[in-house]
Amino acid sequence: MLGKEIGHKPALKQIERSQPETFQASLTVTDPGKARTADFRQQAYGLRIVTDVPLPELARLQVSARGPTVRAILGHRFQRIRLNPRWYLRSRPPGGRIWLRYGKTADGYVLSFPNLADFIVDSSGSQVVCCNASSDISLETIRHLLIDQVLALIVNLRGREAIHATAVATRNGVCAFTGLAGSGKSTLAASFVLAGYPLVCDDCLALCEGKAITAIPGYPGLRLWDDSIRALGASSRNLKPVAHYTTKSRLKNHSRRTEFCSTPRRLARIYILKRARSSKRSSGVVIEDLAPADALMGLVEAAYRFDITDRAMLTRQFQFLSRVAERVAVKRLMVPNEFSALSSVREAVIHDLQG
Repeated sequence: MLGKEIGHKPALKQIERSQPETFQASLTVTDPGKARTADFRQQAYGLRIVTDVPLPELARLQVSARGPTVRAILGHRFQRIRLNPRWYLRSRPPGGRIWLRYGKTADGYVLSFPNLADFIVDSSGSQVVCCNASSDISLETIRHLLIDQVLALIVNLRGREAIHATAVATRNGVCAFTGLAGSGKSTLAASFVLAGYPLVCDDCLALCEGKAITAIPGYPGLRLWDDSIRALGASSRNLKPVAHYTTKSRLKNHSRRTEFCSTPRRLARIYILKRARSSKRSSGVVIEDLAPADALMGLVEAAYRFDITDRAMLTRQFQFLSRVAERVAVKRLMVPNEFSALSSVREAVIHDLQG
């Protein structure tokens, strides 16, 4: 039913540790920023994002917006820089090639997408420089890597937590859908959006804690496969390509402002999505409460982590997710493996939120 998703949430297959090597390009992180360039200001995930090229996928930065500032430099993406970081993590989709390498340098990090591009990130997560881009890569793909991969990780580096989840806003609070790649998070959320529920985020749900656990908006767009788009009946006028290496399209409707939730809202539910193996109509929608330990482990598995060697971060994150599991109902959502069941799933979720 709910589509297949590969690439944006790679399973971690290997951790590689090696002796530190000399980093050859530390000055390059700051040198491009000294040039006089136009500033484009956007926001997402609770970050104030300043770039040298526009990011049309993101919402414009509001004057009242609060949060840490990240400057991203994409104009030097084809510059060749020799990078020799100490690689500490490699991730890949099941059965696939390495998708992303994480490296540490003397003054920051490198996120390397083999055969696509590299992103140099300073130690504070306040500046990102794209370099070593493949000669045939489009700016569209670079923007996707920055928005949907790099910035999501920087949320964690800047001291907040985020989980792999897609979320929508309802009258009873925000409900988020997490789960394995291919479980149908974006497709289910798109069905909510097309039914009139504002989107909060797609695949990266940033969280903060106060009187309640609060969901911080991402940006007004959903990434969907062709079969999901056809089943949902989405208009082709609202579709944009995501990147050259995927057939996914980005669904974004500019005509209805209600389709995006631009302000933080209370998080009411987190559903761990699981598709039924069979597409038989006898398979119904099932919502189950999870034991506290299972709820916590589900959140830990879904969390973004930039530097897994940072013990202080790991402790901070685990303690935060423990509080989330205590304050927000985390449930298992079993759904039929067919598009025709989307309306039934929506009804079951709304009924559960009202209970």
